[in-house]
Amino acid sequence: MSTLTSTDMGELKRPTTRVHAPPGGGSSWSFGGDDVAPAPTGRKRMAQADVAMESPKQQPTATPVAPPAASLAAPPGAPAILGTVRVALLKTSSDAEMVDVMVQNCFEQLDAAAVSSETFTVATLEQLPYAANKLTQFGGFDGVICFGFLNALDPLVAALSAALTQSFISISVKNVRPVVRAVFV
Repeated sequence: MSTLTSTDMGELKRPTTRVHAPPGGGSSWSFGGDDVAPAPTGRKRMAQADVAMESPKQQPTATPVAPPAASLAAPPGAPAILGTVRVALLKTSSDAEMVDVMVQNCFEQLDAAAVSSETFTVATLEQLPYAANKLTQFGGFDGVICFGFLNALDPLVAALSAALTQSFISISVKNVRPVVRAVFV
């Protein structure tokens, strides 16, 4: 049987509310409305301007909702006027030997169909959804095609493939612009 008592275990600390307040007595926590200013902490704050990201989309002008009758009479296989549709080609720099060939082929096909396109590069597959979101949201593109290569020997191939697909679908629905998955296994 042990003969240790609480005094043998060292000084017992009593709980205190002091751990929740910074030195100086004030507290930066606010449980009320916004009309009460937070207590000064003694640190000098630097004034920072808020960053506002604006979409480069052009403001809608007084254009008719229905397209003109001349464009309705055009055959469905006819090429569009250059510059009417902008597509971003988003590729990874990893596995560039295979990915660059796919992007070049797509670029040539879009160019032959008179579709304006630009190519953007990210480092890895994991960065494709973020870049696709920024391009559809703020880049002024009508759609994004995401190119990459997913190694089948990677132990996370199934999870990464599912995550990429779900991300592209979510981004496409959120921004109302198509995001095409061209990630090959």
